[in-house]
Amino acid sequence: HLLGLRPTTDKNRESLFNLLTVGKFAKEIDFDLDGANVLDVCCGTGAVAMECLSRDANSVFLIDDNSIHLNLAEKNAQLIKSEGQCEFLLCDVMNLKQAPKKFDLIFIDPPYLEDYKEMIKNLVEKNWIGRSALVAIEFASKNTVEELGLEDFTILDTRRYGRTSFVFAKLK
Repeated sequence: HLLGLRPTTDKNRESLFNLLTVGKFAKEIDFDLDGANVLDVCCGTGAVAMECLSRDANSVFLIDDNSIHLNLAEKNAQLIKSEGQCEFLLCDVMNLKQAPKKFDLIFIDPPYLEDYKEMIKNLVEKNWIGRSALVAIEFASKNTVEELGLEDFTILDTRRYGRTSFVFAKLK
């Protein structure tokens, strides 16, 4: 893929947002994207974050360790005239400092070879994932949810779309 990107496909992104807006678990936990503060980890082009803004999220915070990807995300924010609602951080997720604020939705979509367990553990330890946050993780379907290191989470839903799977969870 171009520049090492593996963007969430349009079809999978549509499924993701259908689940976030009308999914059974979203209703059960009273999740509302409208007004939410969203964290997009390993954001790539920022397509998921921009979609959140188009669905009335309050703000998005995008993290990537690749400056080319982050620049693409910034350009995409400019294209939809949403720069004022976006914060960008060039950083390896394993080297994050304490979170600057609380997030309502955390979308995690690292390169499939990343160590999900360590990444998620670090996000929790540095308070990027709080008790009230909904976490959505995209991962390769050949992997299992157990490999993600979600022992401290309640799994709300899991979906498989071909080679890609999503898990939705909250801290216990």
